[in-house]
Amino acid sequence: MSNNITIVIPARMASSRYPGKPLVSIMGLPLIEHVRRRALLAAGSTLVVVATCDKEIKDAVEQAGGKAVMTKDTHERCTDRIEEAMESLPGDIVVMVQGDEPLLMPEAINAVAAPLLADPTLPIVNLLSPLQSKEDYENPNIVKAVCKLNGEVIFFTRAAIPFFREQIKVPVYRQTGIMAFRKDALNHFSALPATALEKAESVDMLRAIEHGMRIAGVVADYPTIGVDRPSDVALVESAIASDSLQQELYKLITR
Repeated sequence: MSNNITIVIPARMASSRYPGKPLVSIMGLPLIEHVRRRALLAAGSTLVVVATCDKEIKDAVEQAGGKAVMTKDTHERCTDRIEEAMESLPGDIVVMVQGDEPLLMPEAINAVAAPLLADPTLPIVNLLSPLQSKEDYENPNIVKAVCKLNGEVIFFTRAAIPFFREQIKVPVYRQTGIMAFRKDALNHFSALPATALEKAESVDMLRAIEHGMRIAGVVADYPTIGVDRPSDVALVESAIASDSLQQELYKLITR
């Protein structure tokens, strides 16, 4: 990975669905440390920073030997927290990894950065992953994405889409918490006024779409599990225990 790419992990204690989750223990390690340490495993990864408004998170990261920066506690969107953090950090491209993605595959970071390196006109990339069940479609905590034939994202929604007048296979994906921005595009995005769809769905990437910014979707060939509720911790621990690759990654970050 080029040195002009910075990886930033936004995290805060006041999650609306799961307060305090960045420091919840998963197999003996705080959630935020699972994410940060996996990000460091990305090919060529040199700078990984946690952006937070909570001293408890900053202290936990620094005690583990990591780097964290403090941001305002008034940000409603994680992208705005990242934009503030990048004011004091280097990098032409920023990869945002949500702090609730403990099963992060390190290569996902390279996958979302690659389109920006290949196309200097592209502003934003989102990592998408397969939906696993009917329950996934109906779960409002899972943001769904649909794309154009060229891979650019048409829409994000928490609703179950599409409406199936005919029962045919339709490519609908899960928006993961991993995305990349060109730094000037992130600055432009953060300066844009919030939009009605963004507010209604509580999905900040809808602001980009409504204002005409292109978002490329990169589809992973594996499912992802974010921690949205306390019950997700058991799912993550089960995934680590039952998958040999996840076991190996866990060993690498805890040795």
